[in-house]
Amino acid sequence: MLAILELEATVSSKGQITLPAAMRARLGLVEGAKVKFVCGDNEATLKPELPVRAYFGYLKHLGNINTDMPKEPDRF
Repeated sequence: MLAILELEATVSSKGQITLPAAMRARLGLVEGAKVKFVCGDNEATLKPELPVRAYFGYLKHLGNINTDMPKEPDRF
């Protein structure tokens, strides 16, 4: 488990913040990446939204679950 990284940022007059470089690197955030904010009682959590390709093979352990389904005919 990684050590907790505690950093500060300042909110601009437009309500914007800049995430420190160390935090972006730790979370693997690059330009155009999406993040989700989860707000609780007097705290907020930032979670990176994973790109679809990150889920490739995620259900592989279930095997081929489409074997009993008939193949749909081509539509074109």
